[in-house]
Amino acid sequence: MTDAMITATLRGDKFSSTFTEVPHHNTLGLRNGEQLRLFHLAVQNSRFNYTGLMKFLKRNVGRYVFSRAEIEDYKTNDAVEDIALDAVNLMRSKQDGMGLGEILLYVLLEQVLEAPKVLSKIELSQAQGQAHSRCDAIHLLQPDGKRLTTSIVFGTSSVIGNMNDAIDAAFERVVDIEKNRQVEVQLAEQTVFTKTLDSQTAQQVKDLLVPRPGGVPEFDMAFSIFLCYNHGLNPRNYSNEQYRVQLASKMQIDIAAHAQYMADKINQLNLDSYAFYIYLLPLDNVDTDVTTIMDGMTNGTGGDHV
Repeated sequence: MTDAMITATLRGDKFSSTFTEVPHHNTLGLRNGEQLRLFHLAVQNSRFNYTGLMKFLKRNVGRYVFSRAEIEDYKTNDAVEDIALDAVNLMRSKQDGMGLGEILLYVLLEQVLEAPKVLSKIELSQAQGQAHSRCDAIHLLQPDGKRLTTSIVFGTSSVIGNMNDAIDAAFERVVDIEKNRQVEVQLAEQTVFTKTLDSQTAQQVKDLLVPRPGGVPEFDMAFSIFLCYNHGLNPRNYSNEQYRVQLASKMQIDIAAHAQYMADKINQLNLDSYAFYIYLLPLDNVDTDVTTIMDGMTNGTGGDHV
């Protein structure tokens, strides 16, 4: 398969003005695919300014919450103006278990990995019926010339102040997903054909997941992890300019201190046959900032309709 089957849903034209990537030289050293990417938000007066992030998320909340087929239904019924408000209302009702980590996982998988959404956490929760998904997202990483095999990417997010604890919690989820992998694939298989895609695209994905008699599956499983943690810098110790420099430096130090820890986790848990795509984003204070961001995103619509 060389042609993309599923297109991205994210409106990512403001991504580079919302997220700043921090370069580093650490890797996981895996024999399969990997990404280990660091990002931070805009800094103002030695604090993160979450306004840009809230605006970015408002623009995309409808794309995150609803499937492609559902958005097409809104268009068909001349109800495009309702998409953002309905999405926000659904996010409000689900915030007890579905929040910032899940929507940022969606953003990074679509924008950075270029793996379009198949099912978001909210779609999974609504579609699973008797099956229970352990993951926060299912995305499809398609062949690009260098990569010849399609991967179904199962994502999980961990939003915990302590970086080590965030990593540990994420890998506990990955192990759970891996043990549940047959159910996860079956859930994707059952749902994608009925709810998320147009009939032609759904058939292409069906042929991938459920080969015809005598055929063999043509996909691998992969994992993605989004980690959100406290950076731990005290803004009172630096001028505003010094703080910006120290933030990037601290993030590089943090990833240097934890990259091998994550690689060891992968090997010790016998997960080394899977590709891993890991993204990290620090906050000033996870315990309070997550609520601030989610309240700002869901307080009124303020987003694009589609």
